[in-house]
Amino acid sequence: MGIAGQRPWSPDLSPRATRCARLPTTQHVRVSFAPAKTTRPGKIVMKKTDTIYLVSNGDFRDSACETCWPMQDDTLKQVRKAFKKLGYKTETVTKYDAKRKHGFVTKQCEGAEIFSKIDPKAPVVIVLSCWAYAHHVCGPLQAHEGPKLLLGNFDGTWPGLVALLNHAGTLERLHVKHSRLWTDSFLKDDYFMEKLGDWCAKGDIKHSTKHLTDAEKAKISPAATKFGKELAEDIKTNRRIMGQLDPGCMGMLNAVMDPAHLGKIGMPIEYLNQSDLMAEMELVSDEEAQKHLNWLVKKGTWFDWGTDQYTDLVHGQVLEQMKIYSAACRLVERFGLCAIGIPYQLGLVRCTAATDLVEGMLNNIDRPAVKDPTTKQVVKKGKAIPHFNEGDMGSGVPQLLMHDIYERKGMPTETTLHDVRWGREWEDKYVWVFLISGGAPPAHYGGWKNTNVYRQPAMYFPKGGGTCSGVSKPGVITWARCYEQFGELGMDVGTGEVLDLPEAEVQDRLDRTTPVWPIANVHIPGYDRNEMMATHMSNHITMGYGDILEELIATCRHLGIKTRVAGDAGKALKK
Repeated sequence: MGIAGQRPWSPDLSPRATRCARLPTTQHVRVSFAPAKTTRPGKIVMKKTDTIYLVSNGDFRDSACETCWPMQDDTLKQVRKAFKKLGYKTETVTKYDAKRKHGFVTKQCEGAEIFSKIDPKAPVVIVLSCWAYAHHVCGPLQAHEGPKLLLGNFDGTWPGLVALLNHAGTLERLHVKHSRLWTDSFLKDDYFMEKLGDWCAKGDIKHSTKHLTDAEKAKISPAATKFGKELAEDIKTNRRIMGQLDPGCMGMLNAVMDPAHLGKIGMPIEYLNQSDLMAEMELVSDEEAQKHLNWLVKKGTWFDWGTDQYTDLVHGQVLEQMKIYSAACRLVERFGLCAIGIPYQLGLVRCTAATDLVEGMLNNIDRPAVKDPTTKQVVKKGKAIPHFNEGDMGSGVPQLLMHDIYERKGMPTETTLHDVRWGREWEDKYVWVFLISGGAPPAHYGGWKNTNVYRQPAMYFPKGGGTCSGVSKPGVITWARCYEQFGELGMDVGTGEVLDLPEAEVQDRLDRTTPVWPIANVHIPGYDRNEMMATHMSNHITMGYGDILEELIATCRHLGIKTRVAGDAGKALKK
C-alpha cells in the first residue's frame, strides 16, 4: 500500500546504489544509557536523566520518503514535545540527509547500523507517519534488549497507523516484545499521554483486551459445529494448496507464515517466483489480452484513459495487466492451487504494470474465461480464484476458508483484503476506512458497471497499470485475520457492516486517503479505534459479504487454530 504522490519513482541501478552504502557518520553518534533499574522481573524504570532514542523508519523508495518527510518532521516535533512534557529527554538518531532530502531509514542494513550505535539496553521509539517497511528496523530490534515502542500518527493521508500495525504484526511474528501507541492530536490526546507516561515509567504499555472473546468460550450452534468439522476434515484430507510468489514483500513479515503450521492444517504452501509469472506472460498473445479487455468494456467497466504513459492510464499498460491475469490463471491450473498471492512490489514494479486490476478480476466470480494451453479447459470456470494481495498469507488463509464456507452455503464467494487505513465517527458510529490498492472484487461494488479503473499513482507505480476501484455496497460482512504470534498460529474474526454513507462523506474519506483505490466504509460494533489499534495483528483485514461467523469459528476450532472473536459479536456468542 502507500499514499498518493506526484513524483514518479526512478530507481538508481548503479553499482554504488545497489550496495548498502555506509551511512554518514554525522548521522549517528555513539549513545549511552544507564542500565535500567529492575524493581521486579518484567518492570523497567526509566530515569528522567536517561535519553529516549527516536528512529524514523520509512519506505524503500527515496521519492516516497522525500514526499513524506515534512509530515515526519512535524510528527517528530510533536513526539519530542510529548516526552518533554512528561519530563524525559529524547534524541533523534536518524537525521535529515540533504542529498536524499529526508531522514528515513530505507534499508535493513541502515537500520542495523543505527542500532549498532545505540546501547542495547536503551529505550527506543520507532516513529511512524507514513508507510514503512517493517524489516528495516524489526530485524535489528530482535537483538535489542531495551524497551521498544511503536508510535504512529492516526491520519488517513499520512498513514503511520498502517505502518504501526504492520510493524506490530511483524514483531509478534519475530517473537519480539514491544508496545504500541497511536494518536491524532498528541498533547491534546489524554489517552495517548497517559499511555506514553506508562511506557516511560514501566517500559511497557497495557491496553484493554475486553473487546476480545476466546472462541473456545463462544457458544456455537450444533449445525455450525457439524459444518466446521466436515469442512476441516475435507481440508485436511484433500489439502488446499496456497500459491505464494516471493513472500516478504514490502517488509510485511507478518504476511510470511511458517509452512509447518500451514501444512499441519491442510493448507501447504507452493512457493512460486515472480520471474515465472513474467515468463508465462510472454506466452500470452496480444489477441488474448485484448479479448479480456474487450470483455471488461462490454461489462460496463469505466477506464480513465489518457495519453501520457508516465502519468496516465494507457492501452499498453492494461494489455500487460490482461497478460498477467492469464498467466496467473495458468499458474493456478499448473500447480493445482486453491488460492494465489502476487506481491507486486518490489520486483514486479520494475518489470511490468501493476497487478491490482488483475487481483480484482481473480477474486470475482464474473470474470473473463482463461483456457489452460495444455488441457484446453477453462480454469476454475464460474468460480472466483481467491487472491491475497501483496502475497499476504495472513489474508490468504481466511480468504480460502471463507470462500469454501460461502461456496458450501450457496452464498457469493468473493473475498478481499483491505488496509486498515483510517477511521472516524459518523452519526454516533465509528466507521473505518478499509482501502487497498488492489484485490477488491467488482462484486463488492455491485458489479463491473460500478467499477472504475484509474492509473496507479506514479510515485509508487512508475510503469502504471489500472486499479480495480469502487465503493463497497452496504451489507453485513464477516471479517478475519490470520497471524503468527510468538510461534503460534492464530485467527481474529468478527462481523460488521458496510455502511451506505452520503456521497460527500465518501468523497471526503477518499480525498483524505487515496482516491483512486477501492473503499469499504465499515462499522464493527465494539471494535473501534482504540480496540483495533491495540490488538489487531496486521495492517490488513479480510472481508466477505454475509454472516458466516459461527461456521468460520467452528472450522478454525477443528483445524486447531487458536481464535479470538472481536467486538460485540464475541460478547453475543458468550450469552
